[in-house]
Amino acid sequence: MLEELHMAELLCTRLCHDLTGPIGAVNNGAEFLSEEGFNLQGQAVELIISSANAAVVRLQFYRMAYGIVRDHGEASLADKKKMAVDFFADTKITLDWPDSHTDAAGISVSVKMARLIFNLLVVASSALIRGGSIAVRISQDEAHGKHITMTSAGPNLKWDPDLAKVFSGDLATSELNAKNVQAYLTKRFAQEIDAMLTFTASDEKLVIELVQPVGNQ
Repeated sequence: MLEELHMAELLCTRLCHDLTGPIGAVNNGAEFLSEEGFNLQGQAVELIISSANAAVVRLQFYRMAYGIVRDHGEASLADKKKMAVDFFADTKITLDWPDSHTDAAGISVSVKMARLIFNLLVVASSALIRGGSIAVRISQDEAHGKHITMTSAGPNLKWDPDLAKVFSGDLATSELNAKNVQAYLTKRFAQEIDAMLTFTASDEKLVIELVQPVGNQ
């Protein structure tokens, strides 16, 4: 129980860190407006609006990634793709997720699989410390088994060496820290729906593959 609590603490710390920027900017804009003699009201209002927008986008993404979801039912990949595109819009990361790899191509995924995809995006993006691209490819076979490939590519790509231990199941919860907790949670979500995660990494590319055999959706 204490180890699970530690994981929750690490994730909450991460969320607070990621939300501090846009929420702090909203506060700064409000303070500017309250200053006597401040004559850049238009810019301050623009800062407040754009920062509030960024905070809402991040909250929506994280609610999907970490929140409680239904045990049954399908998710709209087109809707989830839009949320992901919005999430990365103001970053140095480009999301390459064609419509041919969404429900527009007849691919269906469970709500829990959609949550797992969002967590995979967080893992994939964490390697791109100087920006780059994430290619998302989702397919299903004739029996509706799912295959997802997520490829991070960029200069000076940095991946956590604990990733191998996490995906192989060799990382104990007592070894959790701020760097590997996201991969650990992603692995747990994959186990919940009987999906298998593997990865390969080089200096400029990280490829994460997920396979969910038919009957495990």
